[in-house]
Amino acid sequence: MNRRQLLQGAGAVAAVATVGCRHVPEPARAASPEPPADPWAALDGFCDGIDPPDDRERQQHRQQLQKVLFDTGHDALVVEPGATLQYLGGVRWGRSERPFLLVVPRDGDPWWVVPAFEERKAREQLGEARVRVWQEHEDPYARVDEVLREQGLTERAVAVDEQLRHFVVQGLRDAMGEGRVVDGSALVQAQRMRKRPAELGRLRRANEATKAALRLVAAEGIRPGMRQSELAVAIRAAQLRAGLTDVWVLALFGPNAAFPHGTAQDRALAEDDLVLVDTGGSLHGYRSDITRTWAPGTVAPRAQQAWSVVASAQRAALDRIRPGVTCGEVDAAARAVIESAGFGSDYERFTHRLGHGIGLEVHEHPYLVRDATQVLEPGMTMSDEPGIYEPGRFGIRIEDIVAVTEDGHEVFGPMVDGLEAPFGPEPLRR
Repeated sequence: MNRRQLLQGAGAVAAVATVGCRHVPEPARAASPEPPADPWAALDGFCDGIDPPDDRERQQHRQQLQKVLFDTGHDALVVEPGATLQYLGGVRWGRSERPFLLVVPRDGDPWWVVPAFEERKAREQLGEARVRVWQEHEDPYARVDEVLREQGLTERAVAVDEQLRHFVVQGLRDAMGEGRVVDGSALVQAQRMRKRPAELGRLRRANEATKAALRLVAAEGIRPGMRQSELAVAIRAAQLRAGLTDVWVLALFGPNAAFPHGTAQDRALAEDDLVLVDTGGSLHGYRSDITRTWAPGTVAPRAQQAWSVVASAQRAALDRIRPGVTCGEVDAAARAVIESAGFGSDYERFTHRLGHGIGLEVHEHPYLVRDATQVLEPGMTMSDEPGIYEPGRFGIRIEDIVAVTEDGHEVFGPMVDGLEAPFGPEPLRR
């Protein structure tokens, strides 16, 4: 270090010493940027207050089923993992080549037939339920026959849920006799189609949450150049924030929407594209399924006319949803509006059925389709989703979930109120 450097250093130390304890203003700092606004904060707590199914509710489901089994002359119902197992037993379990079965006898507590090496894992969900295990070299279907024989249930038919795989059904037939194992689809469908008040409450809130999320995402702005995948990410995030799980999103722009279930192309939004979003999620296992079509920018007269026709067709079908009407009649009401408006007959432009039931599955019974003879009853829930699809130009679909009431119907959440207000009476912020 040279003399000049040494003197400079000493002067600096002296300057600090003379300052002593006086307050020295800190140098001005740049203002911290405001944290970005959380676009989905308004959805916090949307699904609060809706209880999941509990053991008491599932016991009511089983007791109702047992009465049907007794009245129809069946000894039991056998169920594999899936929606019916959740409905009756509250258990989620993956399917494999090793059968995991619920046996609901016409009287008394159910039995669970499970692989022996999985018993401890199963007990995490089953608690103190009655379990019969089978070792790897043993016949699981013989265990089903065994528990029924122990209860004196040996003469009547054993029904199987419609979702049982073929090899499971055949295994039961080999163990109990070909003629004793019968299709129980109608028994299960009749019960699951008619939702109880708690189930309706979950479906109502789930679909309201999806609509609220869609409205918020659309209002935040959809800009030209944005890709379908980008919009899908935002819609999924909004629904998760609202409290839904298992969220799925189909976002389609312009001519891509002419494919009702989408295409592999990830289109960027053009100025005159219509946007079609079909999406939903799950609240305690109960599903939402909503479709909206809207115009972020300009819209061609033909597309605007088609949108109005689809909205009219949806309301025409809605007017037919009430007890005593068949599912086929509801489908026909929507199809007649589209045909009379000049958008083709039959499946020419309205290429799919009008709707499907919804509950623990997105698609379940009943189905609103041509010639369907299923009569609507209070407690049934279904989609009302007509569409018009013109290849190379646009696709338009409007979908709401509807419940049949004692004297009519209820739509879960706000309906469309024109192309400028596709999420209800309040127009989108532009």
